[in-house]
Amino acid sequence: MNRTTPRSIAALARVRTPRTGKPYPILSRWVHGAWIDPARESKSRYHVDMSMRTAIAPLVILGLTSSAGADTFGGFSGVDRPYLVNQDRVCSPIVVARNAASGAPKCTKVAADTIAQLSIKPPIVQRGAKASFTAQASARTITVTRKTGGPVVAWDAPDPVVRIVDVYASQYDDRVALAYVVRRAGKEVTDVVAFDLGQRQPASPTPPATEPVAPAGAQAPTIDAAPAAPKLVKAIADARAAAKPSALVAWRAVLAIDDAQPEALFRVAAAETLAKHLPEALAALTSLAGSGKADATEWLIEARFDPAFAALRAEPKFRATVGLDRKPATTYERFLGFGGQWEQTGTSCEKPEVRFNATRDRHFKLRVKTTCEGSVFDTPFKGTWRIDGNRIVLGLPSQGKVSAADEASCGFEVAGDEDAMRCMLGRDLDFVVLPTRR
Repeated sequence: MNRTTPRSIAALARVRTPRTGKPYPILSRWVHGAWIDPARESKSRYHVDMSMRTAIAPLVILGLTSSAGADTFGGFSGVDRPYLVNQDRVCSPIVVARNAASGAPKCTKVAADTIAQLSIKPPIVQRGAKASFTAQASARTITVTRKTGGPVVAWDAPDPVVRIVDVYASQYDDRVALAYVVRRAGKEVTDVVAFDLGQRQPASPTPPATEPVAPAGAQAPTIDAAPAAPKLVKAIADARAAAKPSALVAWRAVLAIDDAQPEALFRVAAAETLAKHLPEALAALTSLAGSGKADATEWLIEARFDPAFAALRAEPKFRATVGLDRKPATTYERFLGFGGQWEQTGTSCEKPEVRFNATRDRHFKLRVKTTCEGSVFDTPFKGTWRIDGNRIVLGLPSQGKVSAADEASCGFEVAGDEDAMRCMLGRDLDFVVLPTRR
């Protein structure tokens, strides 16, 4: 990684204020690879522990290091349900119900003797004629099917999936795992996920023992042997690409395959609202709230401030359905519950103006602006974000190169009757912002 040296910013050190002729405070002292202001400003409503040094935030961020890496699948337990990731993480597979799964695996670092007791079996890679399973990815959705035909599971990954690396099966085909590549914080990273297909799986409805007999003279129904999950993936892709006049029909076609598909319910509700069919729009949002899918909450939060729902925003039923007036219940809701916009008002020569905007597609833009004695330093950032427990991790591409990205951490703290967010962008650089209410 390129490092910033005093010589590389020597020109900045020669910048002087028009009133005193002295260097700006931000260039008064060289510490940890950057010129900073040793003075500490007073606390404000936004409680920003950050001075004019923010103007050189890029120089500080260049010194951060990235810890992104690749996970490897170690095999399934031969005596229980868990599986091994890398050399020391034991994870519980996600339980599959009715060919669908949601959430993320729960993993714990354990000692070697605990792993030994699990009797981890070598992974069985699903390749060639003897493979039992195959997998494909579209956007964030991973679909696993049996080679003999029939869906196994559809699951939405936290990040867009670049490709499937390998598929693994347990000895009795009751568990399946995947290594897949996602793009996170400007890098391609390999993640591992596994699914429990058998034991502990909620029972699906039992099909009838015999085919129903059609009435005399009636045409026998055509049996569609195509797996449902791949059809759903294709229908979603077609609906996203559909022209505006035919979009509603396309999204209804998605709901004909899966009547609880969150994005389809959101898109149908938006289209009905724009067509002034408000009861139909509220009905679609109510179905979205009760869908039980992992990303349903994301789409409900998206509806809170989407321009399409402006006509419904004052309706009590709309506000209750999307949770507009209740307190956040999850990290995602704390972060994006007010539209993903956060701010800090600036004070001349004392503290910077900060504007932070995050979106549902896991991207963000950050602008830090400092003003002093007629000079303005306006520093933009952009990158990706992800949730890590109760914190937000920002991926900050360094010098525009997505192959070398740094990470910064943001956490939540209470500020009066609302949440504030503190982001640490380096050893000497942090700020606290409040949500922008729209």
